[in-house]
Amino acid sequence: MKAWLFLAIKDLSKRKRETLMVIFAITIGVVGPLFTTGLNNGMQNAFVGNSVNVYIGHLQIQPNTGSEEIQKTESVLSKVMNINGIVGATPRINTGVDIQSKTEKVGIALFGIKPSLEEKASTLGTTVVRGDFLDDKDKNELLIGTSLSELIKADVGDTVQVIYLDRAPVDFRIKGVISTGTFDLDRYAIIASYDEVKQLTGKTEANTIVIRLENPDDSIKMRTLIQKETTLPNVKTWQEISAGMAGMIETFGVISLLTSAISIFVAAIAISLIIYTTVKNKIREIGVIKAIGARGSTILKIYLAEALFIGILGTAFGTAIGLLLINHVAQHPIVMEPEYGMKLLIVPWISVNSIMAADLAILLTCVIGSIFPASVAAKTNIIKAIWSG
Repeated sequence: MKAWLFLAIKDLSKRKRETLMVIFAITIGVVGPLFTTGLNNGMQNAFVGNSVNVYIGHLQIQPNTGSEEIQKTESVLSKVMNINGIVGATPRINTGVDIQSKTEKVGIALFGIKPSLEEKASTLGTTVVRGDFLDDKDKNELLIGTSLSELIKADVGDTVQVIYLDRAPVDFRIKGVISTGTFDLDRYAIIASYDEVKQLTGKTEANTIVIRLENPDDSIKMRTLIQKETTLPNVKTWQEISAGMAGMIETFGVISLLTSAISIFVAAIAISLIIYTTVKNKIREIGVIKAIGARGSTILKIYLAEALFIGILGTAFGTAIGLLLINHVAQHPIVMEPEYGMKLLIVPWISVNSIMAADLAILLTCVIGSIFPASVAAKTNIIKAIWSG
């Protein structure tokens, strides 16, 4: 074993209490960034992911400027489905209506969907919490969100009236209650079959085509391809449509970054203080070591090795605890209920790259924080050190 490594381990073993305190500080410094990053990822999935998978899609074809409908919807849909890299596509009609239960009447959005196509274009079919999903052949049946269900006091099997403009009310039976985690569908919309909505409103074409991709990150490339194949310019990516939500998530990301920076700064201060204090308390020993032939570089290595050893232990413990905490919360998701029966499940997760970045940042901070006090020790004058000790 190298002499400087032996002396570093021996020195640490003599200062067990101080060493454990610094390791604990670094451990907390690692746990904080890991958990806040995991929580931020979970919130992004809950707010943006739910909306994209259920409501927005990876791409949307919207009517041209000045038009309310996508002309020749079926032809456009056929062209889209022939493009490699597209998993599914579905047309939707949406318009404003009133819905009236036995006790309440509210203005709401009505969506017309093709249930058989939604299975590949979205995850809407998996969000039913009571009752059943729609079928293409359904007549006068609809889906309602959990939040709206509580608001109008209606549930599966109940009959409600849907009123479009000044036309006569039409009775619909609630076939299923959905919980998508989005305000747009859980609170502010009802969903019926595509043909049923066309008949109710007199509309002939869809005003949105929702598209799901094999790789969501290819949205910009696929947008260009769809525009070329369909000659329709108004194609939006999920990043463009969800920009507002993404901004909110970015704010949480900034908070997470600040938390991480503070944790790293605290780790650096802790390392610097303990090594600097050690140097001051062991000034005579350093002088003696140098007097018997140790070079300044050897002294420098001793204290850098101490910092690295403490950093590795603190980082290892912090990573293990942070991952256990993330896994525990993932097994027992945080449930947010912002309105009525609407629910958002926050399931934290973290990537390997994020873990490595946090760990490396802490380790580098430990080494950097030890450079000054280690340099002081390395430059100690032998005579002054022995006599001042």
